[in-house]
Amino acid sequence: MRIKDKIVLWPAYFDTDHSWRHGRRISKRLALRGVKSEEISKAAEDLGLNPVLKSGMAFPKHPWRRTGCVLVDIRDSKSEVLKELARRIRANRASN
Repeated sequence: MRIKDKIVLWPAYFDTDHSWRHGRRISKRLALRGVKSEEISKAAEDLGLNPVLKSGMAFPKHPWRRTGCVLVDIRDSKSEVLKELARRIRANRASN
């Protein structure tokens, strides 16, 4: 799924239970367990990325899991955005 001027983010990108081969896009050091699309949306909102939550969507490598996805504005490279979001999600979890 491609949308002009947006980056698509799936929870599998951040999940430590997924291997690189199965969809994780950040290092194990930054990865978290059980990331939900709502958490990604909240972190993106905190970073001012104008998130749009799409519930009921399935990650192409795992079509049987309807985890949803989040669309955010393009600000930096996708890998940099993922790293920033992972750090923000970790900080949000620590504050709760």
